[in-house]
Amino acid sequence: MKNFTPALALLVASALTAGTAQAQTITTVGIIGTSTAQGWTASTPMNRVAGSTNSWTLTTPLTAGEAKFRANDAWDINWGSTTFPTGTGTQGGANIPVATADTYTILFNETTGDYQFSVVTATRAASAAMLKMSMFPNPGRDVVVSFELPAASTVAISVLNNLGQTVKTLAPMTKAAGSNAQALALGNLASGIYTVKLQAGEYVQTSRVVVE
Repeated sequence: MKNFTPALALLVASALTAGTAQAQTITTVGIIGTSTAQGWTASTPMNRVAGSTNSWTLTTPLTAGEAKFRANDAWDINWGSTTFPTGTGTQGGANIPVATADTYTILFNETTGDYQFSVVTATRAASAAMLKMSMFPNPGRDVVVSFELPAASTVAISVLNNLGQTVKTLAPMTKAAGSNAQALALGNLASGIYTVKLQAGEYVQTSRVVVE
C-alpha cells in the first residue's frame, strides 16, 4: 500500500504556516514580549482599524527588546519575524527585534501577517517646552540631568558621541510627574562634546554636554 505520510505532513505544515489564522476565529489581536509593559505575561490588546475586518492598530511606548503578535491572548495563533520596523509575520515565527525604545503606532494585518512600527514623536519645540531639560555642571564629568514630566512616565537617558553612536545608556526608569533629577556619570568617556538624549513617552529632548 502506498505511503501518504510525507504528503500529509507537507499539507499540515502548509496549513500551519499559511492558513492557521483563517482556520480559527480571531476575536482579538495583541502584542506581547519584553518590549511591552506586560512582558511575556499577557498581550497588550490592539484595536481593530475602523472599517477593516483584518487590520489592527495600537499606539504605545515600547522598550528595546522583542515582541510578537498573537490572537485571542493565547499562543495557538501567533505571528513573528526577524525584521524591524516592517516585515511579514508567519505562524510561530521568530521574535521581532524592537531595536529602539520609543512610542510607536503599530499596524498589523492578520490575513497577510504584514506589520509596521512607526515612531510617534512630538515636535522638537513641544518636547523642549514640556521637558525643560538642563544639565549641571556643564562642562563636567558627574552631571545631574534635571527635567520635568507632565505625568508619571518611563524615562530613558542615553549619551551619543559626535558620530551619533550611543556610548552610554541608563536603564529605563519610572519617574513621577513634576520636577525630576538624575545623576549621569561621564567619567569613563574621553574628553569632548557629547549629546545627551532624554526620552519620556512621546517627548524627546537633546542637549550638548562638554566632558573635560
